[in-house]
Amino acid sequence: MSKRRILVVDDEADIRRLVATALEASGYDVHVAADGGEALREAARYLPDLVLLDIMMAGMDGYAVYDRLRAKPIDLRSPIVFLTARAQIDERLLGFQMGAADYVTKPFHIKELLARVKVHLGEVAPPRGDTPNPLTPRELEVLGLLAGGKTYKQMACALDLSQSTVRNHLHNVYHKLDVVDRAQAVIVSRENGWI
Repeated sequence: MSKRRILVVDDEADIRRLVATALEASGYDVHVAADGGEALREAARYLPDLVLLDIMMAGMDGYAVYDRLRAKPIDLRSPIVFLTARAQIDERLLGFQMGAADYVTKPFHIKELLARVKVHLGEVAPPRGDTPNPLTPRELEVLGLLAGGKTYKQMACALDLSQSTVRNHLHNVYHKLDVVDRAQAVIVSRENGWI
């Protein structure tokens, strides 16, 4: 089976290198572009299965590149994920209204980005990592309930704990996994096979 093709478009060389290295290590065929024109040429020649697209670039910004990728002659139908420092809600909504598959803000955790790539490529069973599990059994219980969509109150009732104790466990989980919210904690834990 041929490798899935990913195009990484970013005007920052360090970001291109970081993302490309991580994706290649995960078994993807990666091409990079430093600006909009190069992105359009690479996409036409390479027909990627997924595009990671920066928004703030000199000349043609990511929104213009997105429009050109979706239009003929390229007519790319693969998922396009905006990867950008613009975190304002208006920017996110614009990206989704355009039809972007996802919107990842910088700085990002590379494991979360890889998990999102796997989701958008339809790889429902990503390979399990060999990272040791840093969580206690109680933290895993809390995280399992969190992954099931439970609220703090529901988790507290299910585990016979106070809501503040549940929050403390989640704070420890976020700290140990180096994440900032519940979605990231669940993604990282599932990616590593802990829940």
